[in-house]
Amino acid sequence: MAPDDGNAWLGREDAHSRSLIERYEEVAQLSRDMLVAAHLEDWDQVERLEARCQLLIEYLKRASMIVPLGADEQQRRVELLRDILQDDAQIRLRAEPWLLELERLIGMPRRAKPPG
Repeated sequence: MAPDDGNAWLGREDAHSRSLIERYEEVAQLSRDMLVAAHLEDWDQVERLEARCQLLIEYLKRASMIVPLGADEQQRRVELLRDILQDDAQIRLRAEPWLLELERLIGMPRRAKPPG
């Protein structure tokens, strides 16, 4: 059996059989997996997981216009989004030294830090 690339559920009739909140849970799990890969400095895996996240996010954007979340699900969604943002911040912190080194190697000027 081929590994799940995240495309299996796109466009399927039973795509709505799983709740939207379960899809948010999937994004949160992928985010955690990306953080683990970033800790291991496996940037290829981070990129693969990010691509799967993007597919799920596109699905959520479309589906959320059709299927509203209940109050409890909205609250859970906010919790998941906070977790995802925290993971993203940690991934960026891990990627930043690598990106700065890449910029140095290819001779790009350093980015100015934002005031603050």
